[in-house]
Amino acid sequence: MIIPHKESGFTAVELLITLFVAAAFLVTGYQLYSIIIKDSGQTRAQARASNTAYDYLRRYSTSAINPCNPSTPVSNSPITVDGLSSATVTVNITCPYPNSRSVSEVDVVVLYNTPQQKVEYSTYVNQ
Repeated sequence: MIIPHKESGFTAVELLITLFVAAAFLVTGYQLYSIIIKDSGQTRAQARASNTAYDYLRRYSTSAINPCNPSTPVSNSPITVDGLSSATVTVNITCPYPNSRSVSEVDVVVLYNTPQQKVEYSTYVNQ
């Protein structure tokens, strides 16, 4: 009886399947990398806009007076922030409680980038 000689190694079909799986992993890895890079850029821009809005909130919350006097000290004013394009800021001081004029609400809105993104902070002041 003659025993057939068996070759070791991959067959052509096994090699093609292995290459297909490797290519799928590479494509998936690249897509994941692209999403992470894009999301980190958006997060960085949002953090910068958030810091700017908080700075304006602190600045104008100290200038709110008692009794409440509604005003808009800053209205859609262009600002320069590293990493942001088309950034503007608006500060509104309102009287949230009509029966109590001792409380003011300070609201800051920062609009930035294209398409336009928005960060908004508010606080109540009783001075």
